[in-house]
Amino acid sequence: MSKRNFGELELEVLQTFKAGCRMTVKDVYECLGKDANKYNTIMTVMSRLSQKKILERERVGLHYEYWLSDPTSKVPSFFEQLKKKFFGVKTSLMVSYLIESADDLSADDLIEMEKVIKKLKAQKNNISN
Repeated sequence: MSKRNFGELELEVLQTFKAGCRMTVKDVYECLGKDANKYNTIMTVMSRLSQKKILERERVGLHYEYWLSDPTSKVPSFFEQLKKKFFGVKTSLMVSYLIESADDLSADDLIEMEKVIKKLKAQKNNISN
């Protein structure tokens, strides 16, 4: 089993709440697979997500039930979080970095990228007209 970054586990936990239901730590633990993470680790992650106001919680009997604070908000993907953390909101900075640092790009790859850029430009022009 490979060790994950804490942010990755946060995202996995948040993905279990996509249906908008209330869940206990045990529910999330079972959804993620008992072998994947220790119960206490998931409990800590959920508690921290509650402190960050991403999850709400309410004590029900001996356990807490958790749910998304804003069920309409989109759970950011790991890729989206990486982009924000390292490149801010500028997608162009990230794309430029990836292209410039890649040693394995062929002429065909660049042609494909140019096609994608032309297609996106055409779509943006159609939307603005």
